[in-house]
Amino acid sequence: MTFELVPFLTFAIVTSITPGPNNISSMAFCMSQGYKKTVPYILGIMTGTFIVMLICASLSFGLSALIPEIAAYLKYIGAAYIFYLAYKMSKLNVDVTADQSVKSKFMDGAILQLVNPKAIFYGMTIYSTFFYSFLQNKIHLSLSALLLAMFTFTMVSSWGLFGAALKHYLKNKIVKRIFILIMVGGLIFAAIDILLK
Repeated sequence: MTFELVPFLTFAIVTSITPGPNNISSMAFCMSQGYKKTVPYILGIMTGTFIVMLICASLSFGLSALIPEIAAYLKYIGAAYIFYLAYKMSKLNVDVTADQSVKSKFMDGAILQLVNPKAIFYGMTIYSTFFYSFLQNKIHLSLSALLLAMFTFTMVSSWGLFGAALKHYLKNKIVKRIFILIMVGGLIFAAIDILLK
């Protein structure tokens, strides 16, 4: 199987740009704290993506039959963690003059990605279809995982920057709170969707 750039990019962009736990939480954190203070969280997501992609590549090479069994358990862990993030986001302080009591942390982003079933299925799809030819070469494998992590950083940052831009336009604390609650609802919906699959 040869690598085809256009089908891969179409799949990767559509999958990465749609609302999911990473994008929604990053947008809400940036809206509350700004992009700069959310960068560690986004870097955590990027690091988690790199690790997940390496694992998915290894599993694609020889253990792809185990994925359905692993995913059956992982979806509960992933959903629980997404519920936790929704709770944490619901506590975001929307008053820009107040101390920000809820922080976006590197480990929160990394853990989210490590237990995110969407990321695992994304990685398994990429390595079992588009990047199958990379599996024999460890350098290509590592580079592809790094590039996917950097691509994820770009997509999640786009959502985060959108949230940071909204922060400047949404001056009313009630409107900000409503928007954050909508984002929390999006995370809860994502967690329930994971559980029902």
